[in-house]
Amino acid sequence: MADGGASELVMLVTGLLTAGIVASLLVASWGSLAEIVGDTQTQIQVDSKTRASLASDPMQIAWDQATCNLTIHIQNSGELRLKMDNIGAIVNGTPTSVSGSQLIGSAIAWTSGEVAEFYLCPTGLNLATGQETPLIIIVQSEEYSGDISGKHSFSEVIRIA
Repeated sequence: MADGGASELVMLVTGLLTAGIVASLLVASWGSLAEIVGDTQTQIQVDSKTRASLASDPMQIAWDQATCNLTIHIQNSGELRLKMDNIGAIVNGTPTSVSGSQLIGSAIAWTSGEVAEFYLCPTGLNLATGQETPLIIIVQSEEYSGDISGKHSFSEVIRIA
């Protein structure tokens, strides 16, 4: 009888230790999950404050085939400052390099309402005057909360002038 009680006590202690370990793992996982949800919520908030739009007339986009220069103007229509050196462009499905950029007017940063001029070089494309083609632009904001920066993309159909 004493043997039966000892084995039941060992089983009880083992069960309690196992339950304690599982509970601590669940608490640790919950903390990580809460942190991830918080970061995701911050990312969504920052993305919603990051916006840009085409300021050029989409039916009159200047193109110089000889110098590979497609000139576009983009306005920061969001709340956050955008990075001038971190812009993506896709012309007619082809990733396009940015060969130059500048702010228009007396602006010193690409803040809300300011317009920037970009020179795109869609290498390998033969664009013709009057041709309509899709343009996709991706912009990124400066870091807003720690290392989180917003991203925004938009697309337009442009006509080559």
